[in-house]
Amino acid sequence: MAMVLQYAVGGSLLPFLTLLLRDRGLSVAQISGVLLVSSASLLVSPFFWGMLADRYLPMERVFLMMNGLAALALAGFALQTHPFGLLVTFTLFYACYQPAPILVNALALRHLRDPYRQFAALRAWGSLGWILPSLPIFLVLALSARGDLGFIQVIAMLCCLGMIGVSIRLPHTPPGAVHRGEATRPVLAYGPALRQLLRNPNYLVVLGSYFLVSASFAIQSFYSPPRLEDLGMARPWIGLVQSVGVLWEIALFRWQTAIVNRLGFAGSIGVGCVALVLRQLLFAWADNLWVLSASYLLVGTTVVLYHIGVGLLVDAIAGVQVKATAQTLLVLCSSGLGPMFANAAVQRLMAGRQEGLDRLFLFAAGLAALATLLIFARGKKLREPAGIG
Repeated sequence: MAMVLQYAVGGSLLPFLTLLLRDRGLSVAQISGVLLVSSASLLVSPFFWGMLADRYLPMERVFLMMNGLAALALAGFALQTHPFGLLVTFTLFYACYQPAPILVNALALRHLRDPYRQFAALRAWGSLGWILPSLPIFLVLALSARGDLGFIQVIAMLCCLGMIGVSIRLPHTPPGAVHRGEATRPVLAYGPALRQLLRNPNYLVVLGSYFLVSASFAIQSFYSPPRLEDLGMARPWIGLVQSVGVLWEIALFRWQTAIVNRLGFAGSIGVGCVALVLRQLLFAWADNLWVLSASYLLVGTTVVLYHIGVGLLVDAIAGVQVKATAQTLLVLCSSGLGPMFANAAVQRLMAGRQEGLDRLFLFAAGLAALATLLIFARGKKLREPAGIG
């Protein structure tokens, strides 16, 4: 249930955020400014939440804090109309919410007996949670003459409140808990373990590729909905079209372990990068709505083979003292540095423009191509986690 609800918070709001901000009168450049500043908050918050879970508080209490603060920030965001107020309140929400799905993954990996075989099936529930809000959002938009998106903030707040209730019943996970239910001890070697992690070349390669993929993925996530709307797709269908990729994720999770066994982590992660390159090129060059809708299958492929593959690989690389930190540091790239770079580029590319979003997707394809080269250049030197094969 935690996996479902935590992902449902994001699925309620983030796929529609650009349209919501555009409805409130913000230009593409202003929207990219909101996304840039909110991403900048994740230069700090992943360290804070990861260190809190690794050193000071049981992880279930961390989820209580994150979701409580996220709900309060959403309440403030719903009341704002001025661009600055929208920027501040959304940034507060993003700093509290965005590391939470990564920490849910870390919680699951810590308690599963065989994480490399069991995690994919469990993570599929997160994908289901992401698309669960899509149907009620579709129905409300279809029945509304104006197509107002304000109600999605209420759905996101309700999901946060639900996650607070679920957090109380999560398994007790003390700071620095050892996998497989072994006795726990205070984490005395956190600093040395963190330094060792940040000197590991495999981890650095993964972080570098994650930065590039995350910048590309941010453009996919936030600028695909207005691209579809500009090409003539009715607003009620935009959420359901995005769900196509998530449904494919759920199906593909069943074969993820077999794909990793066949291709290795470097190969499967690289295939996920290639899928993102192809998807971005389609959004840059095609204008057929059926083709663009089908391209969300490539997005789902990237999520399962690249993002989840990287999460498993990082869990194998990191020492037990810094597992939560290692996962939340991915957020530094996935929702911090990568999207910051992407939205700064969007501001330059779209300065004084409201049209021409196709150029953004060409830029995003180039970023994903660079990540692909980085992964394949490292190749089999990337550590193959024990338990696979």
